[in-house]
Amino acid sequence: MTASSDNTASGYRIGKVSKLTGISPDTLRVWERRYETVMPQRTPNGGRVYSSEDIARLTLMKKLVDAGDAIGSIASLTQAELEARLLESSQASISIDHGGPVRVVVVGESQPTKMQSAEAELGSLELVAAYPSINAFEQEKTSQDADVIIIEQPSLQAETAIRIADWMTKLNAVHAIVIYRFASEETLNRLPQGKTTAMRAPVEPRTLQQYCVALSARRQEPPSEAADITKLISPAPARRYDDETLARLAGMSPVINCECPKHLAELISSLAAFEQYSNECESRNTSDAELHAYLSNTTSHARHMIENALTIVIEAENLDIKR
Repeated sequence: MTASSDNTASGYRIGKVSKLTGISPDTLRVWERRYETVMPQRTPNGGRVYSSEDIARLTLMKKLVDAGDAIGSIASLTQAELEARLLESSQASISIDHGGPVRVVVVGESQPTKMQSAEAELGSLELVAAYPSINAFEQEKTSQDADVIIIEQPSLQAETAIRIADWMTKLNAVHAIVIYRFASEETLNRLPQGKTTAMRAPVEPRTLQQYCVALSARRQEPPSEAADITKLISPAPARRYDDETLARLAGMSPVINCECPKHLAELISSLAAFEQYSNECESRNTSDAELHAYLSNTTSHARHMIENALTIVIEAENLDIKR
């Protein structure tokens, strides 16, 4: 396979990994520096080079973080433990169903005051705590459980998007509402999907109450067949037969009256081409990147299975595929 600027002979550059996993390069660096999620190799000039195993591990972590796990709580888990946790997470309900008022924690400069002033009118909400800033919230040593954390940040920063899952874990919260005035699309895309709602300021307490009540009434539906398309599949091993070998196989005359080697070689070539196409296909957002990673990984497994079949045929017909 010909290497591109994003790929090396032994792995993938950070830009390609970002595209395949849906994790921004900045977040990848933070995860590596703070949590040692993966330890990529380095090129002579210091560039990161990730393996297929690194990509599979990071993709699992991204899905778990999107589901509400804090990266710090899963960074040291093994691949098997990550997969088991993802399965457990996919089966768990994300609804607020304890039967009482929705318990909320509010963090921000003005939103806590607005919520406290309207508290008497928000009977279906229980204001557990209010903090004037993120620093004040983080410095709190003990915190009560809450269902929802409401975070107000006039200018939404990338660091906030990365750390929201940690704050949710601290409160055992199932959802976060982020209220902002200014934010880039890239930063908004970093928010944990399915666990976070972004609202542009100003947001009235009554609106927040209605949204939280809707969350308390929500029940997770059984995953549909269509939703299952994004189920994680790790990449298969690298290609066993290059294009030149496949071309020679396709042109060989078999010992028996059978064209299986030719057909199998053509199948592998087509699958390898689509695998590369999926890797290189432009993604508009995180969902696109996840879908393309899924398509690439699924195709790589199909290609690997056909390669195994071809190997059996080569041995059965005693074909010499050397130059």
